[in-house]
Amino acid sequence: MEKLNTKYGIIKGISSMDSYKNGNPRDCVVNEINELKTKYGTLIPQYESGGERHKHVNSFSFYDDGNLKSIYLQNQAKFNTSIGILPGELITFYQNGNIRRIFPLNGQITAYWSELDEYKLAENISLDLSVGKFEKKVICVHFYEDGVVRSITLWPSNTIEINSPIGKVVARIGLSFYNDGKLKSFEPLRPTEIKTSIGTVTAYDVNALGIHGDLNSVNFFEDGSIKSIITSSDTIEITTKTGEKKIYKPGLKISVINDEVKDVVPMSISFNENKVCFNENPEDTYSIDECKFEVKHIPLQTKSPCKGCAGNSSCDGSDCN
Repeated sequence: MEKLNTKYGIIKGISSMDSYKNGNPRDCVVNEINELKTKYGTLIPQYESGGERHKHVNSFSFYDDGNLKSIYLQNQAKFNTSIGILPGELITFYQNGNIRRIFPLNGQITAYWSELDEYKLAENISLDLSVGKFEKKVICVHFYEDGVVRSITLWPSNTIEINSPIGKVVARIGLSFYNDGKLKSFEPLRPTEIKTSIGTVTAYDVNALGIHGDLNSVNFFEDGSIKSIITSSDTIEITTKTGEKKIYKPGLKISVINDEVKDVVPMSISFNENKVCFNENPEDTYSIDECKFEVKHIPLQTKSPCKGCAGNSSCDGSDCN
């Protein structure tokens, strides 16, 4: 098929396409210039692949009713959003046509084009949010269907100081928001002590990945109270009303890179209706009123002990030859 009639205009130069069961197009790759007429203006999908940073991807995709689902632009364009004009190279849409996500850049990371190369192309974006005003380089802005910002994903080297329900904190990776604009979650730059109903817990995820800012280590309810925390260091000792003691702490697992090293498996702690739950396991849920809690900050040793110190849990191998 060389041409396709869509609600956005006639598409030509189709080099590959797959379809839904109803026959409507799903994903298309084009090799000629096309102009798609959208509510955000005329958009030109990628038609030239290759080069140092261009990905070989679908030029655009549709929902099964023919509405545009995503588009990878040949060149970056500007889009009017609830937080101002944003640059976009990859844009995804809700079925109603509103923007879902904007990626200012979408280059491939290879041996020939590095993350640093891509970062140098990124421009600062002005953000005026409930947590403060900033000018930062972002990987993605995610919106709710009505256009309100849902999350911001930062470039790894970018951090921001924000106003949060627990005071000023420094965040990395990303932030997420409720539909009314209130802060929903953030990823702390460094281990951050947070007061909770079971004591002060150190929030930090050693394994946090900068994929998106939707899910983070510190989560709030809409009233600003703590909903959940991820810790990589703290041990919680619980004494139940019957006197039974329970201990919860982050785990360890053999590193996939070096079997002589163990990686930390962070622990999640969530709060709801005067109860606390560990690692999202209903069987590890306790009444805060009926139990006593002691929080201990015990940095986990991640190096394997040397043979001479085998069995000595305090040895991390640092003093061994």
